[in-house]
Amino acid sequence: MPTKFWNDPQGLKYKKAYFSAFPGIWHHGDYCRFNSQTGGIVMLGRSDGTLNPNGVRFGSSEIYNIVETFKEIQDSVCVAQRKQDNSEERVILFLKLSSETEFGEDLVNNVKTCIRKYLTARHVPTMILPCTDIPYTISGKKVEVAVRQTIMGQDVIQKGALANPDSLTQYKDIPELQNY
Repeated sequence: MPTKFWNDPQGLKYKKAYFSAFPGIWHHGDYCRFNSQTGGIVMLGRSDGTLNPNGVRFGSSEIYNIVETFKEIQDSVCVAQRKQDNSEERVILFLKLSSETEFGEDLVNNVKTCIRKYLTARHVPTMILPCTDIPYTISGKKVEVAVRQTIMGQDVIQKGALANPDSLTQYKDIPELQNY
């Protein structure tokens, strides 16, 4: 847990970031699960990355747990795309493939089948697309919010926190995601 922010002598940014959701209680924005048998903690992902297609809420980490079992997939990022009128959202999964793998219908169908089998039909992404890179923070956290903002045509303000800000370029103006 950080104790203060650089250039925040009064602690205002720090308090807003960690103590505004629940006054007096530190809130970091990550979901985790405690294992009652081992006392260990499993990090499940960012709370601001919660997906909500058709009123079914789940975390992107549920999708990652399935996708990470595929040897063809090096990495992935799963985000929500909201309709322009904010009436609903759909789940978009981007796959960064291992070097010897080609993106195609067979891989997409296999991923969808596994997600349906091990989770539910409602977890299956509406669209699965290839990507060449996934944004991460300098400290190594996957940045779903920046991908979501980019596909929605919004500016990403905190690019300075990204280890690879140029990775966002590929998520702009994707034809399959237009006019939703």
